[in-house]
Amino acid sequence: MASASTEIQERYRLYKFTKVLTLKVAQIVVQSRQGKKISHDCNPKPDNGMETMPPLQWFNLSIPDEPRVNEETKRVLNGEVIDALTKVLCIEIYLRTNDGDEMILELWTVKLMPGCDICSPSMVYYRMSVMLKSTLTISRITPAYKLARAQNKESYKIYHKIYGGEPNYQILGEKNKTVKVSELRTPIGTILIEVSYRTKMTILPEDRLQYTQTQKKQVNSDIMVKSDHFYSESPKIPRRTHNEKKELDLSKPLTAGAFVDHAKMKELHESLSQQLPPEPPMAWLLAEKERMENKMKKLAIGERPRIEQPGPSEASTSSGHVVSKAIEVPKPKNTDKYSALMEFPFADGSPIAELANFYQECLQARSVSDEWTELLEGSVSTDSETLSKQLKMFEDAVPEFDSMVASMFSNSETGSENF
Repeated sequence: MASASTEIQERYRLYKFTKVLTLKVAQIVVQSRQGKKISHDCNPKPDNGMETMPPLQWFNLSIPDEPRVNEETKRVLNGEVIDALTKVLCIEIYLRTNDGDEMILELWTVKLMPGCDICSPSMVYYRMSVMLKSTLTISRITPAYKLARAQNKESYKIYHKIYGGEPNYQILGEKNKTVKVSELRTPIGTILIEVSYRTKMTILPEDRLQYTQTQKKQVNSDIMVKSDHFYSESPKIPRRTHNEKKELDLSKPLTAGAFVDHAKMKELHESLSQQLPPEPPMAWLLAEKERMENKMKKLAIGERPRIEQPGPSEASTSSGHVVSKAIEVPKPKNTDKYSALMEFPFADGSPIAELANFYQECLQARSVSDEWTELLEGSVSTDSETLSKQLKMFEDAVPEFDSMVASMFSNSETGSENF
């Protein structure tokens, strides 16, 4: 008998918790669409100094009750919470303009489905408080909440309707969305709270709500409105396309993210390094050479003088086409493009600076050897010219040498005869 009475008491408590939960869900949804800013004042301390007990707050949430909303919800429940929630309790939020046009914004549903879970009433009470907090949060992020904050008497007002039965989701228009707010399995069944809301709508500011004749004649009663949620001065974030690929620099080491096995990361790095081709020696000098050559090309293009355009008279007398003249670009010296190799800040005495000095000395020695070869070639050319002149002079003087030799022989013969 004791166990049966205890079970009856627990089931009665669960019925009561479910009824209060349904009433509080209706209060949260309706009050969030009234456009009022909720504020709670501190309770003043009484003059007699005696502190009064605070009022009972269901589920540890201070949600003030509106009598009209409670009456509508209780009329739908009709004292039978389980039967009413099995047939689905629906809270409809709709917008009405001054012209009489209406548009359904949201459909909140609270239903009881089959599926039980044995747990204590205290645990069910705690989980119901979490359900209410979830409902309070979701009710502030749907588009209807922003419309509710911007409503006024000159433009539109937001109303509600509470009824029982399956709702018609087609009245929300195309591409409506459904969000499951919360789900709780209890000994009496599974309580499910969902919201379906319209997506094809925008927002109009209060001071610019002027409907044109074309907007009034729309069949689907859509309200074309302007969104002022974000400020125009706010910076725009560039969007990355999905097809855009990020360039990878193989010379840089791989960075490991959080919760990554560093041993496997090291093995992967070693396997990848083995597959890569060997790096050429002194690769940094090659990169420096390419950088300097690109820099010299840019300087040469910048120093190129502008070609003067021909006048109208010259253009008329020409044969219909303009012949461009070649422009001589002064070539930089060999030592200029390698001078940047010595620009190593804070690198006195480093191996890189010594290597750069050695490289520059080799280049200077090669330039000096080129000058010596030019001098030698010039001297050889001058010697050949003088030698040819001397040979010609000697050839012209051959008869004189012959006569001199003949006279010398004749003189020697006469002397021998005298002796």
